[in-house]
Amino acid sequence: MRPDQTTGHDRYDPVSVALHWLTAGLVTAMFLLVLMPGVVKGSVALHKTFGLLLILVIPLRVVWQLTGGRRPPPPAGVPMILRLGAKAAHLALYALVIGTAALGWLYVDAKGMELALFGFEMPSVAYYDRELAMAVYGWKKIAAYSLLALILAHAAAAIGYHHLLRRDGVLNAMLPARKPGRAVAATAAVALLALLPAAGDAQAAFDVDAYAKALAASLAKACPMAKPDDVAAHEACRKAMGQGIEAGMRDYSFLFGGQQKGLWLKEKKTTVFRGDLFQDLYMSLFMFTGEVRVETAPDGNRTVAVQAYFRNGLPAGLYPYPFWHSDPKWAAYEKANQIRFRLSPAGKVLFAYRADGGSEANRGPYEPVARPPFLGEWMWPGADGVAEPRATLFSAYYSPDNPHLAALDDGYRRMAISFRNADCTVCHAPDGHRRMNKLTLLQTPLHAAASIDAVIDEVRMNKMPVDDYEDPRPLPPGLRQELLSNGEEFRRLLRTADAWEATNGRPKARRIAAK
Repeated sequence: MRPDQTTGHDRYDPVSVALHWLTAGLVTAMFLLVLMPGVVKGSVALHKTFGLLLILVIPLRVVWQLTGGRRPPPPAGVPMILRLGAKAAHLALYALVIGTAALGWLYVDAKGMELALFGFEMPSVAYYDRELAMAVYGWKKIAAYSLLALILAHAAAAIGYHHLLRRDGVLNAMLPARKPGRAVAATAAVALLALLPAAGDAQAAFDVDAYAKALAASLAKACPMAKPDDVAAHEACRKAMGQGIEAGMRDYSFLFGGQQKGLWLKEKKTTVFRGDLFQDLYMSLFMFTGEVRVETAPDGNRTVAVQAYFRNGLPAGLYPYPFWHSDPKWAAYEKANQIRFRLSPAGKVLFAYRADGGSEANRGPYEPVARPPFLGEWMWPGADGVAEPRATLFSAYYSPDNPHLAALDDGYRRMAISFRNADCTVCHAPDGHRRMNKLTLLQTPLHAAASIDAVIDEVRMNKMPVDDYEDPRPLPPGLRQELLSNGEEFRRLLRTADAWEATNGRPKARRIAAK
């Protein structure tokens, strides 16, 4: 027998061989799908599926090796240091494979994207948290490159050192048996890893009942009941909102939408908003009574339901866009009598939504308002020459004496041209839910300002735009550079304007981003 030949006792058992090559195939396919996106239609969906399968396969391999797997004796003559190195490399391979896949799961979850395995929806562990998603993406990238380097070293050791140099049969021990009568057994198991929230999110650290009372009182003080067409009351609300306990939600992004009964959060059609934009443009359209109720949502998180009624009689330019582009949507706003906040155990807003399951007792006189037909324009010229909706202009958000407004407006115009050239607003407009469940809006200056970080990150990572299969669709290099260049300049101008507000002590100055 040649040194590189093996007997049955010098081989891994068939199940171990099958699981090894299944793992190798899944990992190889995942790397190829990332390196060549779009070559296979639905490559992103396949990448997610293969990652979830690895989270099942790796624990199965470990269990099999500990219970029924056969491992051949180590080849003679290999130095102890190399044997220890090989064992450490195997453990590191297991850890990196399952770690990279788990980080991928967490990344997709934090982006608020759907994740399913063979039609079964995977449990949520993060909901929407863009900062977490970007941090996890960085960790995942490091883990993936480390895994690739270790795989190459593993293959070099098996082929170069053991097979070509020593010819000791180590490689053959893991190759499928060539005898016709030996079929490889296939074993299926379900082994999900429980991803636990961080210890800092302990429920005991946050008093949801006290928070609910304080939030309801603060909103009622800033935005008390008034006539639904009272422009002055709306303006006073907009200026006062965000200076009480609700200020804590202004500097991060979360989801907003309708209640959409019977759907889990990932299945709901929602829009991603930074908290300050949500409060100033959307929450200010409601009047609050101070009434509040705390409930437990189906996912186990607590929900704070504050009584709220919609201002349906304001001029069109004071709404962030024409809600009446859809008759059911306008009717849902008019019928709403609550704004609900679903909170994480640490008190961070995961999902805010309007609902009509509360009381009408405090609404007062209120009549439905028939709006003119929607003409397809999300922005339009006003009668006085000011662009509408004026509520979405920088002049409505920043102080009127901020000296950077003119430059900021010019920067947005350049950014808007880039959006148009890249067809961004085809999807990222208020009717974009036909293309995506988690919508990011870019159609007005303030919507673009609140989303510019996400735009730059997605374009830089080549994750946007996407085609109908949700696969990345590469932009022409010149257009991609134009988007990034104008985006970075627009973001710089925003930070300059924010810094001026903070330096001059304006009460609702936005926290300046660290990066």
